[in-house]
Amino acid sequence: MTNDHRTTHRAMIIDAHCHLGVSPQFFLPDASVGTMLRVMDRLGIERAIAAPMASLSGQAEWGWREGLQAYGESGGRILLYAVFDPLAPASLDFVRRSLGEPAAVGIKIHPSLAQCPADDDRWRPVWELAADRRVPILSHSWSISDYNPVQKYSQPALFARYVREFPKVSLILGHSGGRYEGHVAAAALARQHANVFLDLAGDCYSLGLVEYLVAQAGADRILFGSDLTWIDPRTQLGMVLDAELSDFDKVCILRENALRLFCLR
Repeated sequence: MTNDHRTTHRAMIIDAHCHLGVSPQFFLPDASVGTMLRVMDRLGIERAIAAPMASLSGQAEWGWREGLQAYGESGGRILLYAVFDPLAPASLDFVRRSLGEPAAVGIKIHPSLAQCPADDDRWRPVWELAADRRVPILSHSWSISDYNPVQKYSQPALFARYVREFPKVSLILGHSGGRYEGHVAAAALARQHANVFLDLAGDCYSLGLVEYLVAQAGADRILFGSDLTWIDPRTQLGMVLDAELSDFDKVCILRENALRLFCLR
């Protein structure tokens, strides 16, 4: 097998929600960049946009170095989200600096990990920065969970405050709200606001989910995402490929929407 992981003419999918590195919260048999690239090659994923796990775990600089190494190793196929932590005083400057790198195409926030509600005042600076730099924000989103109470900070409805205040900032609700109630709320927010997008990442496998989201929000507002390397991307890819949608809608979800949103052409 060749070690040259530059994209081929067959690769066309953009995976808009991935991760790099390891996490103490997840069992990852192999989180190496090499394995990630082999999976991308096999599934026809041209580019992946990833948030480094270390950055989500309070080690912003370490995670960013890891991300830049992956960007170089992949020949630019692995792009990056700069992770903002509202509780870290230096985080905004870190994100501002990181967005100057060619690898950076967006900002990642995670209200549940930060235990800071998505409508809290402490998120305002990153929305202002996203508006200034004209980059999208990807956020974790989820529904109320008895077994994981911090998910309450990422309920889709909480994002309405900043979505309304910053209509030119595109917000991607990662996991499309996470579970049933969250899917309904996320779809409603996307239906009400043209700057809200939904992605398919995570362990969200409800039968008919893709068709439901398209019917509620439109195929032009849905992004393919897998949570690679936490999640096997074959599941999400199969959900899209076998969905009862037109080929045009599937191409929008798998590629065209991300190209437009992240200015990747």
